[in-house]
Amino acid sequence: MSARLQPEELFQAARERAAQLDVGRGDAAVERVRAAASALFVRIPEPPVYRRAEDPSRKAAQALLPEVERVLAEALAAGRDASAVAPLEKLVAALLAHGEALCHTAAGRLEAAETAWRRAQELERAAHPTRHLVTSPPRPPPVFDKGSRVSRYDPRPAPQASVKLVCPNMGCKRVGDYAFLTSHAYNRFICPVCRTPFLAYFGELRGLEVEVGRSSKRYFFTVDEVGTTGSTRIEFEEASGQEFPSARRDLLAFVYTEARELKAVVNLTNQRLMWVSPASSCFVATVAFGEGAPELVAFRAYRDDVLRKSAPGRVFIRGYYRWGPDVAAWVSRRPAAREGVRWVLRRVHGRLTRSGFE
Repeated sequence: MSARLQPEELFQAARERAAQLDVGRGDAAVERVRAAASALFVRIPEPPVYRRAEDPSRKAAQALLPEVERVLAEALAAGRDASAVAPLEKLVAALLAHGEALCHTAAGRLEAAETAWRRAQELERAAHPTRHLVTSPPRPPPVFDKGSRVSRYDPRPAPQASVKLVCPNMGCKRVGDYAFLTSHAYNRFICPVCRTPFLAYFGELRGLEVEVGRSSKRYFFTVDEVGTTGSTRIEFEEASGQEFPSARRDLLAFVYTEARELKAVVNLTNQRLMWVSPASSCFVATVAFGEGAPELVAFRAYRDDVLRKSAPGRVFIRGYYRWGPDVAAWVSRRPAAREGVRWVLRRVHGRLTRSGFE
């Protein structure tokens, strides 16, 4: 693109491109656009404060213009769906402002670039659904004044935010409203339905890597802790094959039992939930035969070699990992049911071994 490109020319090119695009409909399209915009915003440089020859910021701005056009076109195309207009309205405004700033930066119009860039920063923050939840409140004056040697009582309550979490108890799994202290990354809660205590770790997503294996995915989350300046990396293996849409700066909650066993990850920004199903999980068969039983090998092999390779099979796996723990818990409490399940699974196992799954 030309370094003398005007903002309106960029926007017109994006509108024309959007008219030819089909990016899908509904929440999935919105999440794809939001993730693409989030990745783009990280790379946009601040305009330089003065002009100079061969300015790398101007070159970087010019190099980003095609990507801004692409993401803006995708956002406009997704916005043709009436249900996506409201979720994308602020995001489109931020993309327009960033596009304007980049056009001015590439052309050396630094005063206009600075104005547009500052407006883009405000619009970008406004476009993020949960960014305000963890924004640091104004610092109160110190409780202890070293000059006067006088202590005082601060009557203000600690800052809290209300979010929706899920109880990690496999026999409950109820979603409810909880208030957490935004000054602490770890918060302890008690489910009001089953009265089970659980823990949640809160952080803003900085980066996410996913390694796809033969029978599972390994997630690597890098998050900035809520309430501190620290960051941490959380990794685990997950076998259900479910997707977890997310974007940079999304507010996440990692939900643990009191024994510190990770059960779920909740994206509080888009309300997406991922139950963590370990790769070795075979809930009902484990109850029937016992942990480590040789029969489990055949069932897992059939899962990996047959079910995962078809759409209906993947739907079955997701349903099994969603409801399997509840079914297994019900069976484990009833000896007669456990014996009946074992009888059925032995016959299924026999057919699997005759077919070479062992």
